[in-house]
Amino acid sequence: MTQAPPAEALPAPFRAFIRRWFNWLVLGTMAGAVLGAVLLLLSTGSAERAERTQVERAGEVLIILDRVERAALTAESAQRGYFITLDQRYLEPYRTSRDNAADALGDLDAALGTGASESQRDEYASIVDALDDKFSELDETIGLLEQGQLLDARRRILEGEGYDAMQRLTAAIDRLGAIENRQLVQQSARARAAEARILPVLGILLLLLIGAIVLGAVLVARTAQAETEAAQARQLEIARDRADLLAQELNHRVKNLFAMVLAIVQMSAREAKDIADYKQSISSRIHALLTAHEVTQGKGTAADKLTRQGGASLRALVQSSVEAHTSERKRLELDGEDLVIDRIQITPLGLVLHELATNAVKYGCWQDEGLLAIRWRKQGELVHLEWEEDWDTANGAEHDPGSQGGFGSTLMIGAGRQLGGEIERTFGPRGVTVSIAFPAHPQAPHG
Repeated sequence: MTQAPPAEALPAPFRAFIRRWFNWLVLGTMAGAVLGAVLLLLSTGSAERAERTQVERAGEVLIILDRVERAALTAESAQRGYFITLDQRYLEPYRTSRDNAADALGDLDAALGTGASESQRDEYASIVDALDDKFSELDETIGLLEQGQLLDARRRILEGEGYDAMQRLTAAIDRLGAIENRQLVQQSARARAAEARILPVLGILLLLLIGAIVLGAVLVARTAQAETEAAQARQLEIARDRADLLAQELNHRVKNLFAMVLAIVQMSAREAKDIADYKQSISSRIHALLTAHEVTQGKGTAADKLTRQGGASLRALVQSSVEAHTSERKRLELDGEDLVIDRIQITPLGLVLHELATNAVKYGCWQDEGLLAIRWRKQGELVHLEWEEDWDTANGAEHDPGSQGGFGSTLMIGAGRQLGGEIERTFGPRGVTVSIAFPAHPQAPHG
């Protein structure tokens, strides 16, 4: 029987091809786990927000329904008191209750809103009709009493139209309240179902992460084994060191990736105004993280433009971060030699530039029109980069620096620490100025 050749007997290009795709499988598994965690958070957060909104709306509707019913009952009591005593003082609470009922109907219509169901609108119409009939009977009776026609007023009350209208009003209020409570129960059930999915999905994500780590360990072990069997004594020692380095690097990258994604998700949630803003904020920031990751791996379009031997082009990193936002009115000025920075500096600096560009579009010089000037230079062992925004105030535009806290400030502090340097922001009347200084890792530019 013919046996399959051992892995070391395969051609070197084929072995490299297998290792490359195995590596992509590991990264794909990790990316799937991260994406699943983000989608789970978005789904659960959306369900919880919908439940809170429904609770607030239902509570408001029930309070207004109580106001309508109390106004009708108070008006009826005032009418009966005036009929019995003919005391004019009963007319003031009657008129007040009539006005309160009209105000409550307006509030009820606004609380139901345009999203009200057909059944809710039907019950609202029933409440309006019943209330109109009730106050028509009360108005007519009080008018007869004011004219001294006591017998006619008594006969009008005994006809029972006011009683029937009150019964219809109470029944319609109860039905609308029941609809609101039923919708609240349904929304709560959907929220509980979303929460119930958290543990199983988190379990699946944990399994995916464990699988990714196992696959990475297998990849490292196979690489180390191949190198060990193919090399002599010195090559064996080098192969083992390389395997250890790969394992440590993989573990380090996984920890950093999840720590950064978790920070982006948590901090973006705090400053997001709604779900759409939350999704856009997370998407743009994780995309910037992906671009920086591709550069460190030497993969992708961004890497083709940025990578240099031993590092990356600072000019190309700046251009890829900001040029997508430029136009005739949103001008850009770059000034600096084509320095090469170390690979470990790409991710923190790329995220800072992306955050500054986003803030310039939202709140800064590119919100309407203006000039962004980015200058950098090397002084001694430090690289100094200046980000200066200048609003065009010819048309009387006023500068709004936006939020000076939140995720941006946290990112600046963390990035400065990773770069081993300092980042300072200054907010002036014509825009923000950011000064970044970090240690230079000079390499001779190529290409």
